[in-house]
Amino acid sequence: MLSSNLRQILVALLLTTSVRALDVTIPAQAPGAASSIAQDHVSLSIEQDRWVDWVGSTSRNEFFFNSLDNLDKLTGVPPRIRIGGQAADVANQGSSSVQFCNAYYDNTTISSNSPYPGAYSMAIGSDFYPTVRFLPKNTKVVTGVNYGANDDLRASVYISWITKAFTSPDVVDQGVTLEAIELGHEPDRYGKDNTFRSWDPKWSDTSAKYLPEWSNWVKNIIDIMRSGWLPPALDIPFWAGSISATGAKQSNTWTGRYLLEHNLLPEAIAPNVKAFSQHHYSGSTCKGSTKDLKSLVTKSSIRQGLDALKEDIAAAKSKGLEYVLGEANSFSCHGAADVSNVAGSAIWALDYLLYASQLGISRIYFHQGVGYKFNFLQPTTLSRSPLDNSVLSPPQEAHIEPSYHAALIAAEAIGSSGQTRVAELPTDNSAVSGYAFYSGDKLTKALFINSDLYLKSDDSRSQTRINVKIDGAAPRLATIKRLSVPHSDETSGLTWGGLSYETKDARPTGISRVEVLDFSEGFDLRATEVALISFD
Repeated sequence: MLSSNLRQILVALLLTTSVRALDVTIPAQAPGAASSIAQDHVSLSIEQDRWVDWVGSTSRNEFFFNSLDNLDKLTGVPPRIRIGGQAADVANQGSSSVQFCNAYYDNTTISSNSPYPGAYSMAIGSDFYPTVRFLPKNTKVVTGVNYGANDDLRASVYISWITKAFTSPDVVDQGVTLEAIELGHEPDRYGKDNTFRSWDPKWSDTSAKYLPEWSNWVKNIIDIMRSGWLPPALDIPFWAGSISATGAKQSNTWTGRYLLEHNLLPEAIAPNVKAFSQHHYSGSTCKGSTKDLKSLVTKSSIRQGLDALKEDIAAAKSKGLEYVLGEANSFSCHGAADVSNVAGSAIWALDYLLYASQLGISRIYFHQGVGYKFNFLQPTTLSRSPLDNSVLSPPQEAHIEPSYHAALIAAEAIGSSGQTRVAELPTDNSAVSGYAFYSGDKLTKALFINSDLYLKSDDSRSQTRINVKIDGAAPRLATIKRLSVPHSDETSGLTWGGLSYETKDARPTGISRVEVLDFSEGFDLRATEVALISFD
């Protein structure tokens, strides 16, 4: 008879090592449904009021530069950058005394829920936009321009000022280019949960006023810029839309489909509009509501949220436009404490960005600020906690956040060929997502994500046995690299292939670790874990 202690040990071992089997077939040749995925599919949106904190003022922010360069080394191109957000609609050209930016904040709005609120006004100086020279070589930039001020002539002057920065020798030498102008941030929310156009409370009830006004603004700006009256004489590309995503608060006249079908792009401006942008969050913490990690990372909720955009994506494609998520992240109003900033957020972001590629979304700009809970990284020293506004003693230096690992893993899976296609792999498991990557038609990688949680309060960690079968000529060798996570609700301790990016300079340290995959045995994938298989 087994002793009581021995029985407890055996039960614990059985619980810890319990394995559910999952058979997955991977096509050796790219299926017809495989979607192209850009090398810079993962890009960043930076709130404009703290742009200089991110990039640097008189010299580059090495920590931020290194974090971008890590991705550049994997894909061959740096992430694209959007300088915008709500702050863009309170920004105006400042006086000659303003060098970079004077941002003004309402300190009465600082709270435990919102330690780092947005600016209510900004004066932009002449040295603000030239700082893009501190980005990695060949970075493409989108920048927001104030539409809420209702002054298209001032917007034209401001855009001329922007273009001068991007045609300056230092910026040109770095290969940094102006991809597009974004005219307005979430105009569908004007007069509702922001104050823009507050003099016209019915502005947001219908897009009838917006449609002709926006297109006329764009036409006027194009004509002014082409004329050379405000040098340099350029044809300026634009993003259209920049609206908040479909949801209960949104009128059906503010969907991407409705706008595109109701003359958002008249003939006079259509050639200058390159992409339709929409914003998407999985929920909101704007009123201080609590959020649950499990509901964020659940595979079905990710798909349900993104599937709501299908009609808008199709409408953009029908007009020959790219469809981008110009601003996206976990929860609006800067994220949720102990959800957006923990290891589970990396699992969410990775599945989210890859599933988005399956819907025809060309690129995702994950929104960032200083002190935002959902950041991929904190680019500068913080003296107050982003979670509850408590004093940090000592202050917290610039550091990588868990969700940054999603960008790393995606970059490695996509690679630098410029011909990568990705197809979701059907799995008979509500927690395991799978994706196959192809260079042209050739299978190069497969990625598996286990979104089951393993919390610090859990006694055991579940795992799933993945049995891999190649449909077609099997590769000679397959190796596995893993995202190792101590617990789903930890904020640090993550490693990618044995390497830690949680360093003072954002550069990896440690010993690289890979495993050889035995096709006859498969491999185990633990809760809150990612495995990237590379085929040779």
